[in-house]
Amino acid sequence: MSRYRFDERLRMIATDHAQLAARVAAARPVDFAEFRKIGIELMLLGRYAEALDHLDRALELADSDYRRMSVWINLGDVYRYWGDVYRYWGDTVTAETLYRRAVDRAGDSEVLSFALQHLGKALAEQGRLPEAKARLTEALKLRVVEGDAELIESTRTTLDLLDDLPATLPPKVAAVLGDDPIWSAEHEGMSGGVAHVDGAYWVKRGPRATAEYERLNWLRDKGIQLPDTAVFEADILVLVDAGLPSLAAEPTESVGAVMGALLRRLHDIPVTECPFDGTLDVMLAQARRRVLEGLVDADDFDDDNRGLTPEQIYQRLLVERPSDEDLVVAHGDFTPSNVLDGGLLIDLGGLGIADRYRDLALVERDLRADFEADELRAFYTAYGLVEPDRRRLAYYRLLDELF
Repeated sequence: MSRYRFDERLRMIATDHAQLAARVAAARPVDFAEFRKIGIELMLLGRYAEALDHLDRALELADSDYRRMSVWINLGDVYRYWGDVYRYWGDTVTAETLYRRAVDRAGDSEVLSFALQHLGKALAEQGRLPEAKARLTEALKLRVVEGDAELIESTRTTLDLLDDLPATLPPKVAAVLGDDPIWSAEHEGMSGGVAHVDGAYWVKRGPRATAEYERLNWLRDKGIQLPDTAVFEADILVLVDAGLPSLAAEPTESVGAVMGALLRRLHDIPVTECPFDGTLDVMLAQARRRVLEGLVDADDFDDDNRGLTPEQIYQRLLVERPSDEDLVVAHGDFTPSNVLDGGLLIDLGGLGIADRYRDLALVERDLRADFEADELRAFYTAYGLVEPDRRRLAYYRLLDELF
């Protein structure tokens, strides 16, 4: 993997933020075209969450394949501008997924050329220049046939920029990683948007990295073992490698007992102190977005949900939603792979106030699947729960299918 690549010249830039912000504030979109237009303008203002909301609404209102594919491209831009452009080992970025879907399903040359152009930019920002040039060259050929001089010039300009893209890390990050860091694919766990560098650091980038940095800072004085932060700059988080295997890889003591005691400490932190919201209102809104944008992999569903569509899962979640929530400070992805030997907790980007069963459901699922029955009993003993609520366990396990 090369160093991170980023260049504003590959992106649209608002020329007058104040004027654009005023127009957006006055807008009252009611149809497809208006929601799409405001969504794009919100992206240019850097208001990415709001942009996604408007474009999702446009996607709901889209009444043709042409319109749906145009919104997929716009959604890809929002995710890319927001920082979702860095594909680590085995981790596929959302922007690239949306662009490729538009490329694969484009029914006419105009949409295909736009999809190829945007995919090429995303690949270029990841440092994958040969792939980027190939996609942009395909787009150029289509645009030459179409004869639109402005679009032809846009693609040619982008191609000319590729060899001049900067390949530098932010100064503080570069100071830690050195002039020529070695990015290794040989590490436990091949997903989660993390790269192993020089055998000494874990590097993450984008909005998820920013979210994790904020949560690590908040949790530092709460009695939980956490990885040390080497540096955080822009949207890049560099964590010190603790040199410990996860409980999923090489447990040296009772996995259930370690996880139960650790989760008890986390859940005992007063929710009034936590600024991060992971309640059902938030999670179901995120689930709806993932379903609507086609980002849920139904092939990865648990065996008892095979054959169901993401839409069916989402509708069940709405119908079966519990009437209340037993709120705690929840990890959000509390599994043996996210607890290191000795009880060090990692991957905290989803931490927030949520029902305790958001964590309990995943623990029970993984301990049942991968460990002896004694470990699940040890977990509940250490956690201090005699009789878990089976209905809530099933509900939050179902919720996890959409993430």
